[in-house]
Amino acid sequence: MIALISVEVRRLLSRRLFKFLTALAVLAFAVVGTIIFVASDNSPRRVAQAHQDRAAGIARCVRDVNDDISGGSHDVAPAAIEDPERFCRNQSYGSDPRFGYRELKWILSSLGFPLMMLGWLLGASFMGAEWNNRTVTTTLTWEPRRARVLCAKAVALILIAFAWIVALQIVLAGALYPAGAFEGTMAGVDANWWTDTGQIALRAGGLASLAALLGLSLGTIGRNTAAALGVGFIYLSVIEGLIRGYKPAWTDWLVGDNAALVLVGRIEVNHLGHSEAAAGLLLVGYSAAIFGIALVFFRRRDVA
Repeated sequence: MIALISVEVRRLLSRRLFKFLTALAVLAFAVVGTIIFVASDNSPRRVAQAHQDRAAGIARCVRDVNDDISGGSHDVAPAAIEDPERFCRNQSYGSDPRFGYRELKWILSSLGFPLMMLGWLLGASFMGAEWNNRTVTTTLTWEPRRARVLCAKAVALILIAFAWIVALQIVLAGALYPAGAFEGTMAGVDANWWTDTGQIALRAGGLASLAALLGLSLGTIGRNTAAALGVGFIYLSVIEGLIRGYKPAWTDWLVGDNAALVLVGRIEVNHLGHSEAAAGLLLVGYSAAIFGIALVFFRRRDVA
């Protein structure tokens, strides 16, 4: 089994689509890092002006909150009533000309779903190419046990997808570091920040692995890449949207909402009735169930 997995790993790494997507992502991150480095301005004059604008905005906010409280307004947030100044300091006033490296945490959160789609594409194209090139028949010639073949492909894909997505996020972090360290600010970047950011990167890698497994499973059932990509697009963009609109009670079971909960946590996604761990287990269950169906199809279908 180990030998079979290693063969599938080498086969996946040698695919032109994998190399193209990797090169494209690295190039895009390098361009973004360069643009942010050039746009970031840490000159004393601009920084001082930004601080003045923020202080003025906070002062206006505190004054408005106090006026609303004294006027008996019912639209004041509880946090503002408790501590107006603290509430106002947590708001955004003015724009800092410097790039704050701490924003990498939110950048990675925003990239979570696109990276999941990369995993889905990798998995769907991996199995789709096998069918189109008829290499499935060749593989089964020297390893006729179909369950072992498909499981080896799945394990290889999960490992590569996880490592690939995590590595891409590390590349992005490296591309943005010069802008934060030399032309921006590293304020707020401490041990806790690194821990939180690392967890986001690992969660994104895990979600991309599950998405890759789903793509592989649907590619196995549909026998081509387009079928797997089409089913995924229709489900996520159409079916889940309709369910949210007409059956909101079912939202706890949707893939997109649970993936968001796993990625960013309950602070940002607080409308689901379960924990991040439960959401992760639910997604693993979905992936395993669909892979099980794909395995049944693969074992019983004529591959000639």
